[in-house]
Amino acid sequence: VTADNTSNNDTACERIESILHRHKIYSFNTTRHRLPCLAHVVNLAVVTVMSGFTQLANVENATSIWEFDPS
Repeated sequence: VTADNTSNNDTACERIESILHRHKIYSFNTTRHRLPCLAHVVNLAVVTVMSGFTQLANVENATSIWEFDPS
């Protein structure tokens, strides 16, 4: 199992598939059982969550500016 880049994951899946097929085990399909790059998946999730927080903070700041009363 690899977790550092897509090329290594592709190579690992193809190798697993060829070994299993050689032993007449046909339940492993490279395209269906691809191993995603874990670090990339986590990064995408963090970026999505953080963008939601950033948008919320921007709305609150804009509201505060427009509702500011110096008196």
